[in-house]
Amino acid sequence: MSSAFPLLRLPEKASDLVIECMEFIDIVTFSVASKKTKEIVRSLNLDIGRIALTVNDIIKIRVDPDEDGPSSMVWSFHPENDNAGPEPIPVYMPARVTGMRDFMTRRNFVEYENPGLSIREWVDHFQYIFSIEEIDYLSFANETCKFDWISLKDALGKFNINTLFFHDVCGLECAQMALKHFSSVSSVSVFSPNFNDPSRYSDILIQNLDLLTLGHEDMVLRIGLDDLLLMNSKAVSIQSPTLTDKMVNRFFKHWIKGSNPRMEVAHFAFVNDGVVNKEIMLKGLRYQEVLLDEVVGNGEKYTIWRNDRTVGTIRIHQTDQGYDVFFQLLK
Repeated sequence: MSSAFPLLRLPEKASDLVIECMEFIDIVTFSVASKKTKEIVRSLNLDIGRIALTVNDIIKIRVDPDEDGPSSMVWSFHPENDNAGPEPIPVYMPARVTGMRDFMTRRNFVEYENPGLSIREWVDHFQYIFSIEEIDYLSFANETCKFDWISLKDALGKFNINTLFFHDVCGLECAQMALKHFSSVSSVSVFSPNFNDPSRYSDILIQNLDLLTLGHEDMVLRIGLDDLLLMNSKAVSIQSPTLTDKMVNRFFKHWIKGSNPRMEVAHFAFVNDGVVNKEIMLKGLRYQEVLLDEVVGNGEKYTIWRNDRTVGTIRIHQTDQGYDVFFQLLK
């Protein structure tokens, strides 16, 4: 017959060593037992990396490690009822909570009744015990958001959210509502086929973002020159089969005259074996080739100048799927 292990009665160094030998999913379970265990876990300064939230049928917290850190964990928060009706529902008090480390084998799977923590309190708890200052991204994958937006903002709006991530079958209206209610985000990534036509969401293109990412292998993004010129982000990354070297050349000509004044970095991915002809790409630009030994990686690199004497570089790099063109402002 075994007896309970007196973990909290051990000397501090001994208890810390025991906790550090636990799986991280068990450490989280330990941390919600009491205020004392919460502070013990925080004092260990565990390096967990980042956290993210997904808002689909239920709300989940994903915890991802930095390189060489612990395995990823997903914590799922289940309502008391399925809430399967068509009407938006308020963010709920979880009835039960599940945590899982290994998604294939369900290794380190835990399930228990929620210890009285709201969704907001769970997010705050993860940020506190792992000393994480922001939520890496808030992810939407359904055509429409199942949750009432005001309720969702009340639950998550106090946290510093870096990126809104729209993927799978996320609908345009869902994304626009997310941007309306979480307007302080600095980055937007769009990987949903519902965004193949950029003319339908010019309100997203003109956002003053730090980073706008459009396009994915599951999309057929029909980008045009007018769409590129509308973008007001510091950095843009575009993957599209409709990109051409002539279009990007015209884009740079507009940049030389003063368009896209906030842009500091741009990445254009030409897919489906798209070819970039450097003569077409550079036609009409005032440029100078950078010596090969100064170029990082493969490809060719050129310096270009804007009319106001701002300097940037263009690097052309061939890939397995086509070509990549990188632009960077020199400060």
